Amino acid sequence: MKKFNIFYLILFSLFSCTGTEESSDSLLNVFMVDAPADIDALWVELLGVEVYVSASEEGESSEPIFFPYQAGNKMVDIKQLIAGQEVLIGRGEVRTGSLTKLKLRLGDENYLIKDARRINLDLTESAREGLEVDFLFNLRPGISHDVYIDFDLLKSVKAPNDPLDSYELLPSLSAFSKANTGEISGAILPAREDAFLYAIQQNDTTTTGVNIRGTGQFLFRGLEGTYTIFVIPKNEDYIADTILSVIVQPQTVTQLGNITLRERD
Repeated sequence: MKKFNIFYLILFSLFSCTGTEESSDSLLNVFMVDAPADIDALWVELLGVEVYVSASEEGESSEPIFFPYQAGNKMVDIKQLIAGQEVLIGRGEVRTGSLTKLKLRLGDENYLIKDARRINLDLTESAREGLEVDFLFNLRPGISHDVYIDFDLLKSVKAPNDPLDSYELLPSLSAFSKANTGEISGAILPAREDAFLYAIQQNDTTTTGVNIRGTGQFLFRGLEGTYTIFVIPKNEDYIADTILSVIVQPQTVTQLGNITLRERD
C-alpha cells in the first residue's frame, strides 16, 4: 500500500511541476545605456517604458504593460551612461511569449548642457506619445531577462549651424539583450585623454566613449560579428587609430586591452 501511495505522490508532483513551469511568467528588466555626443550633458525626464509581448512571434501583441521609472527624481543625465554605466528604467512580470516592442516614455523637461549653457529641447508630438523600438526577443518561463535600450546621442542630438543657437532632439534608439550579443572592452591611454570610439560593421555603426570618471575605460555593448574599431581623440595633439577584424561572439567580452594614443610629430 505504501508503494502504491508513493507512486501516485511522485506522479502528482511531476504533473504539478510541469503545470507550474508552463504557466510561469517571465521577469523583465529594462535598462538604458548611451552612445555619447560632443555635449556636456543631456538631461531627460524619464517616466518609464511600455513593453509589448505576444504569445508567439507571429501573433499580435497584447495591450502594453507600463513599467514606471521608480526613482524619486525623474531627471537622468544620459551622457553619463557609458563604459558600463546604466540605469534601470523599469521591471516587472510579463506573460511568457515574444517581446516585440519597447516604448520609452519621456516627460516634457528635457535639455542639454553645452559650454556651461542650458539649451531646452522640445520633443515632437509623436515622440511625446513614446519612443518606439522594435525588438524581437523570446521570453522563457520562470527566467529573469535583461534587455537594454541604447540611446544614441550622436545620432539623436542635431547641432545647428550656430552651436549655441538651438538644438533638436530626434531620438535614435535601438535595443539588445546580453543573451544574444557580446561586448568589446578596453582602455585608452593616457587615461586623462578623452576620445570617441566607433565600432563599424558594414553599414552599421555603434559609438561609445571613454569613461567619464577619467579612467580611460570604454565598453561597446550589443554587438555580434566582426568589427573595425576607429579611435578618434578629442585632443588634436594625438592621431586617430584603427583596429581591424575585432570578433565579437554572444555572451562574451572581447578584450582589446590598453590602446595608447600616439602623439603627432
